[in-house]
Amino acid sequence: EYERLLTDNPIFRHRTEGIGTISRQEAINWGLSGPMLRACGVKWDLRKVDHYECYDDFDWVIQWETAGDCLARYLVRMREMRESIKIIRQALKGLPGGPYENLEAKRMVEGKKSKWNDFDFQYISKKLAPTWKIPAGEHYVRIETGKGELGIFIVGNDNIFPWRWKIRPPDFNNLQVLPHLLRGVKVADIMAILGSIDIVMGSVDR
Repeated sequence: EYERLLTDNPIFRHRTEGIGTISRQEAINWGLSGPMLRACGVKWDLRKVDHYECYDDFDWVIQWETAGDCLARYLVRMREMRESIKIIRQALKGLPGGPYENLEAKRMVEGKKSKWNDFDFQYISKKLAPTWKIPAGEHYVRIETGKGELGIFIVGNDNIFPWRWKIRPPDFNNLQVLPHLLRGVKVADIMAILGSIDIVMGSVDR
C-alpha cells in the first residue's frame, strides 16, 4: 500500500530523486554499509559475503541501485523487505511440526494476574551465560542488520572480563556522511536525506 502510494508519486519522486547523492567510490571511502552502500551500486551484503548462519540455504538476492540518492535508498529498502519475507516463508516451511507452548500467549489471555507473569517464569527461556576465561588475543565478528554492518570487537587477556569490548553499529558510520550529502541542497531536503540514512540515535550517541 505504501509502495503504491509513494514509488510512482510525482511529488515524492521530485523530493527524493537526485537528492542527497553519493557516488559508489565515495560510499566505499566513507565506510558506509547496508542499504546506504547498496544504493550506490555496491552489491555487498554480509549474509552473502561471509556465508554465516543458514542464509545460503535460502533463495534470495541482494537488492541494489546505482543512483546513490534518497530514492535509490528507498527502493533498496522496499525490495529488501520483500526479500526478507521470501526468506521467512522458506524458513517456515523448514520448521518441524509438533506441539509447542507459547508463554507470551498465556500471559496475554490470562491477564496481569496470571501466574506466568511471576518472576519465576520471566526468565524461563533465558539461560545464564556460562563463565569462562577469554583467551589473550583479539577478534572481530560482524553481521548484516537492516541498517548495515553491526560489528563486535573484543580483546581478551585470559580473564573472565574482556580487556576491550567495542560495538560498531552501522548508524554511527552512516550518519557521518550527512555533511557531505547536504552540500548544495535546500533546507527542505534535510529531512528527506536524514530519513533516507535511517538511523537510531541510541546507536549514534557513543
